[in-house]
Amino acid sequence: MRIMSGHGGVEIYHYEVGDLVRLCRDEDGPLITAFAGDWGRVLHVHPDGSLDIKFAGSGRARDATLTRATAVHRSRVEPCDDQGRPRMRGTVAVWDTRKAL
Repeated sequence: MRIMSGHGGVEIYHYEVGDLVRLCRDEDGPLITAFAGDWGRVLHVHPDGSLDIKFAGSGRARDATLTRATAVHRSRVEPCDDQGRPRMRGTVAVWDTRKAL
């Protein structure tokens, strides 16, 4: 993953295959199968920046019904660690409420 600084100091993440990501918001559409808090490994990065994510074996059991999500917009995910917790980004990762120590 590459991290760039955008306008106003906002971090912009450019994900790569193998990165761990966590959904920040539920999927859109009439049939919601991936929910906020689900996490997994990036399998494919599409040219438009959307991601294919494998949940099974990471955020869900290996025999889960939904093992992957396809074409998830990168604005719906954030980087996470190998336990599914958001990575620290200048503030405490738990709800981003306190300054990092």
